[in-house]
Amino acid sequence: MARTKSGTPVRSDRLLMVLCNGGVVSLKEIEDTMDYHNMYRISCEVYCIKLNGGVVKTYKDGRKVVGYELINTQEMIDKMLTPKGFSVVPIVGRDDINSLNDLDAKAVDAPSKLAQVHAAAAVKSAAKKKVKAPVIEDEVTEVTE
Repeated sequence: MARTKSGTPVRSDRLLMVLCNGGVVSLKEIEDTMDYHNMYRISCEVYCIKLNGGVVKTYKDGRKVVGYELINTQEMIDKMLTPKGFSVVPIVGRDDINSLNDLDAKAVDAPSKLAQVHAAAAVKSAAKKKVKAPVIEDEVTEVTE
């Protein structure tokens, strides 16, 4: 597939440039990054990528597709994007998260006082409940003929 007359990439190339970021890309991220509002046709563009050798994994919620992931990313970059002069496009609205340190997460040292109170209350209520097992009486019945 080549460029269009105006020099911009065709839709399947634009989708490939988005999917080459790696990881699962949601349909909302694809729509925002590609500026493509006919999302009902995105499966046709995924099919074009598959015809050119791409391995695309589909993520679904029931019957509805929620995201796509390109499995052979580096191979498709070398085969499809680099010879045409295209490069990977960063996804709009996605922060680059390479490790947990990028999230500014803080470690939790000990459970909170409220969690300790709830745990103690659960232990007390379990101790108050006495479980009484049903008693089964064994009866022996003789059958004579």
